[in-house]
Amino acid sequence: MIWNKKMSRIKKKIKKILPDRLLYLYSVIKYCPRYMWAIFTSKNCICENINFYSDRETVDKIIYEHKSLSRFGDGELSWMSGIKLDSFQDYSVEFAQHLKSAFQSENPNLLIGIPYGIKDASKCNLYAKMHWRIIKEEFYEKLIQFADLTKTYCNASITRPYIDYKDKEYSSQCFKNLRRIWEQRKVIFVEGEKTKLGVGNDLFDNTKSIKRIICPPKNAYARFDEIKQAILDNVDKEDLILAALGPTASILAAELCDMGYQIVDIGHVDIEYWWYQHRSILRDKVPGKYVNESGEKTCSDCYDKDKEYLESIIFHIK
Repeated sequence: MIWNKKMSRIKKKIKKILPDRLLYLYSVIKYCPRYMWAIFTSKNCICENINFYSDRETVDKIIYEHKSLSRFGDGELSWMSGIKLDSFQDYSVEFAQHLKSAFQSENPNLLIGIPYGIKDASKCNLYAKMHWRIIKEEFYEKLIQFADLTKTYCNASITRPYIDYKDKEYSSQCFKNLRRIWEQRKVIFVEGEKTKLGVGNDLFDNTKSIKRIICPPKNAYARFDEIKQAILDNVDKEDLILAALGPTASILAAELCDMGYQIVDIGHVDIEYWWYQHRSILRDKVPGKYVNESGEKTCSDCYDKDKEYLESIIFHIK
C-alpha cells in the first residue's frame, strides 16, 4: 500500500511535467515488460469461447424485455475469490458471498456483464489491448470458479465506451445506443455522494424526470440494507433505477430485479461521457466528481450547491 501511494505521487508529478500524449506513451512503454511476460507465459485460455450479447442486443433487451443489468469486472471477481483490494470498498466474507450470489443469479430478467475485452480487444487502443492481454488468463482463472460458460453474458464495459477505444466515432455510436435506455423514462439515480450523474453535461437530458438517492462515497456495502430500504420506500416499480455505486450496485441489481424492479448498473458512464466530450487522452479528474482512476482522492465542490441537483435528491444516506 505504501508503494502504491508513492507511485501515485510520482504519477502526479510526471503528469504536471509531460503533455498527455507523451504521458500516454510513457504508460504504454511502462506496460511493455508485463505485456511481453504475459505473451511468453501464455497458457491455453479459452476466453474466445465465451458467448456475449452485442451492446445493441443488450440495450434492446433492457428496453423491450424489461431486463436489468448487473456488471462484474476484475475487481468484483477478485473480491469473490477472497482477494482484498486497496479500494473504496472494504472486503468482508459476507460481501464476497453477496457478490457471488448476484453473479450466479438464475433470474431470467437479470443480465450479467463481464468484460468483453477478455475475448476480443481489437477495437481498443494500444494501452487497453495490452491491459486485457495482461489480465486475460488471471481473470479467466477467477471467472471459471463462478461462471456458467454455457450462458450468454453482456459486455460489462458497455458503460465505458470511450477511454479505451481508438475509434471515437465508435464511442459516439455507443453513447447514442446507451441513451436509448432512459429515453423518456422516469429515472432514479442511486449514486455516491460525489458521483452526480448528469450534472454538468447533457447525457441524461432525454429522460422524463430525474430523482436521486444519495449514498456514502466509500464502503457503501456497509449501508446496504439502508440503501435497499430507501429504494423500496421511494421508488415505484415503473421507474428505471440507474445505479452508480461500485460493487454494491452489482448486488443491488440482482436483489431488486428479484423484487420486480428494473435496475441498470450504470457505473462510470457519466465520467466516460465527460472524457468523450473533452477528448481526453488520459483518465483525467472531472470537476465536481470523484474519479478513482485519476489517482486523486478528492474532488472540487463546484456542483454541491447546484439548485437543480439539490432539488432532485429525494433521500440522502449520510
